[in-house]
Amino acid sequence: MRILLSNDDGVRAPGLLAAYRALASRHECIVAAPAGECSASGHGLTLRDPLHVQTFLENGRPFHGVNGLPADAVKFGLSVLCAERPPDLVLSGINLGANTGQNLFYSGTVAAAAEGTFCGIPSMAFSLAATGRADFTPAAEIVGGLVARFADRPFPGEVLLNVNIPAGPLEQMRGYRFSRMGYARFHEVFHRRSDPHGRTYYWMDGAKNGDDGDPEHDDCQVHAGWITLTPLRLDLSHPEWDSLLSGWRLTDG
Repeated sequence: MRILLSNDDGVRAPGLLAAYRALASRHECIVAAPAGECSASGHGLTLRDPLHVQTFLENGRPFHGVNGLPADAVKFGLSVLCAERPPDLVLSGINLGANTGQNLFYSGTVAAAAEGTFCGIPSMAFSLAATGRADFTPAAEIVGGLVARFADRPFPGEVLLNVNIPAGPLEQMRGYRFSRMGYARFHEVFHRRSDPHGRTYYWMDGAKNGDDGDPEHDDCQVHAGWITLTPLRLDLSHPEWDSLLSGWRLTDG
């Protein structure tokens, strides 16, 4: 298969390299990722500055670092690097840190994969529920296995598969679970400080409130040791969209 690889941790991030090494022997991998770390950048685009691309070789294959955001990198990959032949799959990750619950709206990892979905290309986002220095080897093995399953039985182009993987060795993981996107979120704290000139500034910090308690939701399951697979769609319409506001009076008179 032909796979476009990206992420939001940067083109030299160990998670991206681990995914590439797990796939490159069996698939044609094209790498286009942000030149630097872009976590929590969401689905932003660079519109007021030019994009510069730096290319370096990894095991003789070019890696393209785009000085923009994750969505920029995937747009570049699809429009320039894959202009003559689109990929069969867009893959984002492996991210350092889980992407579950409401964090999906902030995630650059998920945004990079969503760019493929926008173009009708099946996409996957992979995240490792770890912090600090992490061993991506088990997660990369899972990436290789799920991509092999996709090659055998692909899902439609309008689907984005969000995968979260517990930290630790494979033998400690409980297996795979299909999950719903939950409601777990971060609780933000703003630390008020003063600079050397006496001017006030704020530093945003925070921590996840914990899972939302629903055992069917992604955050709860991955922290219980399950590899979670959450199929996403980009239609954010409320399921009762046609009746939810039926009582509103939208005309005068």
